Amino acid sequence: MKQLFAISLVFGLFCINPMIAKTKTKAIKNKLEFSTAIFTNNRDTVYIDLKNDPDFKFVNNLRWFQDPELALFGIKKKSGELFIEPLFHQIESFVDNISIVTFEGYQGAINDKGEVVIPYIYEELQTSSENRIAFFEGGLWGFFDTNGEKIIPATYEYVGNFSEGLALASKNNLFGYINPLGKIIIPFQYDYASNFEDGQAQVEAKFKAFTINKRGIKISD
Repeated sequence: MKQLFAISLVFGLFCINPMIAKTKTKAIKNKLEFSTAIFTNNRDTVYIDLKNDPDFKFVNNLRWFQDPELALFGIKKKSGELFIEPLFHQIESFVDNISIVTFEGYQGAINDKGEVVIPYIYEELQTSSENRIAFFEGGLWGFFDTNGEKIIPATYEYVGNFSEGLALASKNNLFGYINPLGKIIIPFQYDYASNFEDGQAQVEAKFKAFTINKRGIKISD
């Protein structure tokens, strides 16, 4: 689901206590300000050659670079003008004008103006799909919009990408489909299910596999 370019990948899921999250956010903010101040020195930078790697090409003539002493990534314009300070251990490509970024193992999101829209306190965020960003919190999944508003609370054991206006989700080990506002469109009743493509999805219930449409009606075996 994610297109990643990282120094390291972090595994494991856990719940973040709100007080810990608040303290962590303050500490991160202080460290980011420190990193920004350090970067004002005119030291050489290492550019990432993305010419032959379409998975990591940015739009609008932007490109990643790495500060060799900080070992952190930022973004510069093609002209060499600084666009985003080197503050991150990982930066993803922009999708829906949003990039998922990682700092000290925590993930957040920035927009194409370089503004933080989701703070760096989450174990995992998924790449935006149809302007919805899945987040993991307290052992469950929910969705932000691209403005950083929690549109769908973390109530699902699993969520997929939004596709054709619906996202696959699971509760109590059963799969169903929700819309971008979190309304259940097709009940949680399948043992297996796929994302919708061309108005159809493959599902399985009680060891029987079949195809449904976006209203949950069986259309073929």
